[in-house]
Amino acid sequence: AMCEHDGFLNHLYAKIEDLGVQEGDVVAQTAPQCFDISLWQLVSGLLMGGRTLIVEQDVIMDVHTFIDALAENGVQVAQLVPTYLELVLSTLAEEHRELPGLRVMAVTGEALKKELVRRWFDAFPTVPLVNCYGLTEVSDDSNHGVMHALPAHRSVPLGDPVRNSRVYVMDERLQLLPVGFPGEIVIAGVCVGRGYVNDPERTAAVFGRDPLRPPERLYRSGDFGRWLPSGELEYLGRRDS
Repeated sequence: AMCEHDGFLNHLYAKIEDLGVQEGDVVAQTAPQCFDISLWQLVSGLLMGGRTLIVEQDVIMDVHTFIDALAENGVQVAQLVPTYLELVLSTLAEEHRELPGLRVMAVTGEALKKELVRRWFDAFPTVPLVNCYGLTEVSDDSNHGVMHALPAHRSVPLGDPVRNSRVYVMDERLQLLPVGFPGEIVIAGVCVGRGYVNDPERTAAVFGRDPLRPPERLYRSGDFGRWLPSGELEYLGRRDS
């Protein structure tokens, strides 16, 4: 996907704001450079006068070495996929270890299960857990669910749209659906990219104009969700699954 500089900057500052990246923070870059999430991990700490700890993939392959790296370098901000976070929590519990410098943990890339959220707050009751949802086509994450405790709903909501972005639940005709009705998650705003390079047919299938705010662009994610009465967005799965 071809994304714009504006979308990248918007996402970068959304991460800084919602994760509370501060001057002097150490932010862990855990994603390889070929993944979109590596961009905010690499730059956000530096923009705030902090440091970036580049965690090599061979370190991540050994969870004990990875925990050592976070602890020894005083990492305050990190992001992991849920399955790896499960492994980290299990290892910390087995070895009776802590991450005293950690101030916020974000998760991305997979559906976040409520049981993992429970385990997180059992181990780190004062450290927020942020459920990040998004796609490369919308400059990475479009939603941040910042949690300070176990959510009341049976599933973990996706959280609020990030700054300068809008998230809709729509039918096939791009009509808004009411609360409780499942539909496609559609994302609009400055975050939306231009489309796929040299692939106009694929671009036309999922990128279009926002009927509610023309001429702004929107992106049809292919994910299904619904609005909860609480105003939160629930993820229901992929359209093609």
